[in-house]
Amino acid sequence: MRLDFKLLPYIYALTIIALSIVIAYTTKFGASVVDGTAPFSNKYVNKILMYSALYFLVAVPVLIFQGKYKSINKSHFYLKGFVLTAMVGFNSAFSWRDYLNFPMSTFEEQRYFFKFLFEIKGLLIQLPVLLILRFWIDKQVKGLYGICRGNNHIKAYMWLFLLMMPILITISFTPDFLSYYPMGKPWQFGADTALSSKGLFGYSIWAHLLTFEIAYISAFFIVEVVYRGAFVIGMGTTIGRSAVLPMVAVYVAIHFGKPVMETISSIFGGFALGVLAYQTKHIWGGVIIHMGIALAIEVIRLLQYYILGI
Repeated sequence: MRLDFKLLPYIYALTIIALSIVIAYTTKFGASVVDGTAPFSNKYVNKILMYSALYFLVAVPVLIFQGKYKSINKSHFYLKGFVLTAMVGFNSAFSWRDYLNFPMSTFEEQRYFFKFLFEIKGLLIQLPVLLILRFWIDKQVKGLYGICRGNNHIKAYMWLFLLMMPILITISFTPDFLSYYPMGKPWQFGADTALSSKGLFGYSIWAHLLTFEIAYISAFFIVEVVYRGAFVIGMGTTIGRSAVLPMVAVYVAIHFGKPVMETISSIFGGFALGVLAYQTKHIWGGVIIHMGIALAIEVIRLLQYYILGI
């Protein structure tokens, strides 16, 4: 990013992101916008407007501050920017429970089924949009927004992941961690919590756990494809390095509603992975970090439960 570094765009983008966090977490209006209940009655409209407004509120001034006036006049900039943010907004607003109902299933089966569908929602909704966008507009992009051949800096990501393991193990013994994880809780799959016992739908608890974890990990994969892939590598063909900062704004917004420290930390994580994705033109580093940490957390917590009994 040092090739065309200017401080003002970064100060501006960080200010907008910080203000959006304050509004989302401290005001009733902000909370209602995040929930999709304001300002209009349609949650899809609300969500699409929220992400689109935040994206262009950062992207356009950043381009102006960096003197990239030609980029502002490109129709692809607005078309791709709106398609991507509308896709994110629709995905955020969509709920399977609004359209599916299983009155014959038990409560536990419904809970498991909807948790599974929630994890694969991004894959089913966003991947088709990305395929259309890639082969219709971004024909010059190699692969599918970072899903391509390339292994530069992979070893560095792997070492970073290994260095984080002691930290994850230490944190795993905190009360918040123990109560929240794993996301796939085998003790909700049947009366007997042994992995080999029968669970929901007549299948073993082990089968349920494996199926859920695959879906859970896939959600992190599609996050990297969307944000570091489409928003950075894809938009980078139109606005260059300037694609990183507006991506961070949208990436932070998808964390609204989660613990505020997690939302704040997403600023730095999103920026670092965005810069690296733009430089390397692949997303494998982000995939290693994101999916690796998520899977490690699940494994650590399951070992704690079944071996240590906590």
